[in-house]
Amino acid sequence: MEYKSGMASRSERKGRKSTKVRIVLLILVIMTAAGLAAVFLYPGKVRAIAEGWIRIQNTFSFIVLDRKPHFYSLVLEKNGKDYRLTSRDIFEVSYRDEFVIKQVSTDVLFGGGVEVDVAGLGDKNDFGKLLKGIDLVDKAVLTGRGGVGENRPGVYSLQIAYRGDPIAAIPIRIQITPQDWLRYARSSGNQKVQIEYLKRAIALNREDTNVRRMLASIYLHAGMTGDAIAQYQEILALKPDDTAILSELAKCYLKSGQYEEAIRITTRAVKANPKDDAALADMALAWGNLGNWKKAIAAYEDSLKTRPGNPAVMFKLGEAYEKTGQLEKAAEQYQLVLEKVPKADHVAVALASITLKLGNYDDTIRWHREVLKRQPKNAAAYANLGLAYGSKGLTREEIENYQKAIELNPGDPVVHFNLATAYEKAKKEPEAIREYQKVLELKPHDSDSLERLADLHFKAKRFSAAVSLYEKAVKMSPRKSVIYTRLGFAYAELKKPAQSAANYEQAIRYGAKDPHIRQNLALSYSQTGKTKESIAMYETLAAAKPTTEVLNTLADAYMKEKHYDKAIRIYKKLIELNPKKAAGYASVAYAYGLKGDPDRQIEYYLKSINELHKECVHEEDQHR
Repeated sequence: MEYKSGMASRSERKGRKSTKVRIVLLILVIMTAAGLAAVFLYPGKVRAIAEGWIRIQNTFSFIVLDRKPHFYSLVLEKNGKDYRLTSRDIFEVSYRDEFVIKQVSTDVLFGGGVEVDVAGLGDKNDFGKLLKGIDLVDKAVLTGRGGVGENRPGVYSLQIAYRGDPIAAIPIRIQITPQDWLRYARSSGNQKVQIEYLKRAIALNREDTNVRRMLASIYLHAGMTGDAIAQYQEILALKPDDTAILSELAKCYLKSGQYEEAIRITTRAVKANPKDDAALADMALAWGNLGNWKKAIAAYEDSLKTRPGNPAVMFKLGEAYEKTGQLEKAAEQYQLVLEKVPKADHVAVALASITLKLGNYDDTIRWHREVLKRQPKNAAAYANLGLAYGSKGLTREEIENYQKAIELNPGDPVVHFNLATAYEKAKKEPEAIREYQKVLELKPHDSDSLERLADLHFKAKRFSAAVSLYEKAVKMSPRKSVIYTRLGFAYAELKKPAQSAANYEQAIRYGAKDPHIRQNLALSYSQTGKTKESIAMYETLAAAKPTTEVLNTLADAYMKEKHYDKAIRIYKKLIELNPKKAAGYASVAYAYGLKGDPDRQIEYYLKSINELHKECVHEEDQHR
């Protein structure tokens, strides 16, 4: 019994224990269910309790165990609105924003020793200070960190520290807009920087034609014409009929020398707006640069029909008329411009120059004096005055004005040359020589000055100096016969017949027609022992123009060579030319004697005596 009763007792105990377990499990299930229901129904409170518990543990660790404090959140006011941020958040800021950090939550009671630093902005501790987003944008742009679009998180951040030791950071994302890049481009004086900013602005808004136009304009002024053209083309792809852009693109093509493209674009602009006088003027400029002055004039005239009295276009039309030789029309345009813009000095200069071309020397003098009133140091005006006075035969005034031109511009070889020729006219040889030498100092290969200087020495019979200069001149003008002629003569005077003959030969080769050159050549041949060549040349001269001098020289040459028959024939031609000259008969008689024909010798001596008698009687009659 006891055993049985004992067995019953153990069974009861097992039952009671099992019941307790079930109760505990039930309680746990109920609590779990209640917890889940609380999380589902009141998540914020549950999370707050959990966070509170964690904060209690962290605070205990910080205070009791002396561990690093934890950062939980901070509150900042941005543009009048509060934001709570944790280290899991990103703080976004643009150039328009203003913000202040108002509160920081950490394990540190009362916040002692806790600092917040906006990295790269403000002071070491920015807590409670009003900060501006534009300062962050400036720093991002100027340091090149911004790139295109918004900045990478983490490059800038809110740094939270306790007693100088970092405990957390909140990344800052800086929003950089096209307006930021545009703002910096406008404020920068560096074209390279401006270009970079505007390119970034375009990258953020590729359809912003105003920014593209700004960039194109900067490219153009920086001399990057190809890049400017590319930008204008991009704008036209977005706005095909924008006449202002067409006009600016045409100017780019003009500047880069792409005149056909300039004409194509201006034609397109005029088609879009037939009254676009600027496009017509640019078209005219392009035609002019291509040398088609007829079309240039037509376009300038059309531009003036659209906008009458435009001084700039009137001046360009005058230039076009001048290019085509329509000088009177050009002068008319210049005068019209001066009526509208009396102080347009360049137009007065153009009008003064064209009167010189027209040969209106009195007007030339009047207008150049007017130019000199406006521009007293205009060397070209003095030079043109010299030309005008010289054309009027006023050599003294011509020289005075050339001298003034040289005082203002001593390095102009043309004016020195003109002054030298004026000195020549005034018979001032030393001064002329000095000026030609100055020209050669400035322009060593000026063949005209070499020739003129050589001619001066030649005329003064300074043949050695003349030869030296002519030899230089002939190297520059190897086909100029007159130089060879003078060299031939100068060498003859210097008793150098071989060089004389060589230069006379070249003179004849390059077209010299003067018979005296051949006569001189024949003489040079004779002096160098080239008798055959000398006779041949005299024969040519005698056949072309049988003068007494040539025939006598040829007959004498025949006599030296003992060609008596030929000499007799030439002497008889001399008798035909001068039948009353006794010398001719005597020469024939002498030749017959050397030939061995005494009968004919006597015959011609008698004729000679007869003519000599007649000459004596004639002289006696004249004395009576």
